[in-house]
Amino acid sequence: MAAREGAILAVEGDFNNAIFESDSLQIVSAIQSSSVDRSNVGPVVEDTKALLTQITGDGFTHIRRVANGAAHRLARYASHTGTMTTWFEEPPDLLVDVLYEECNL
Repeated sequence: MAAREGAILAVEGDFNNAIFESDSLQIVSAIQSSSVDRSNVGPVVEDTKALLTQITGDGFTHIRRVANGAAHRLARYASHTGTMTTWFEEPPDLLVDVLYEECNL
């Protein structure tokens, strides 16, 4: 669902070149596969693939979980809040220390 929502955001925001990163190798592989996904999440995967055809860029790439501290913190935040939030300029305060640590590794 997160991959699909990211693709929707990119399409609706008219982002011309988007790169998505995920630490879920299973999801990245499913989205990159040229075959139809017939799993339980297949309709979401296929919808995400269709959305990605409207975006130029590398699509989804896999990254190691330890290199994805900011995304992990955002996921934890999202699981505790009931509202949708987006940031386009400055990162939210809950990410400042994580981004600083990742940049100085």
